[in-house]
Amino acid sequence: DSDHELARELKQAGDILPLEQILAKVQKLHPGHVLEVELEKEQQHYVYEIETVDTKGNVWEMQFNAKTGELLKSKKEK
Repeated sequence: DSDHELARELKQAGDILPLEQILAKVQKLHPGHVLEVELEKEQQHYVYEIETVDTKGNVWEMQFNAKTGELLKSKKEK
């Protein structure tokens, strides 16, 4: 619950983008199903870490800057 509350406060303050905006980017990059979403603080900014499985069964791990929506990292799991 505290994670959800923190995310809500950060979104209302304009410190992070709504998760829906990030998930829209995820679907454009690797259409499929979201397996896991985490909001982590790394140094001075927040990062959305999202794990998905695409339509071909590949699992992807992506990291986005939570304030700007910039894709920071994308890798296919082996």
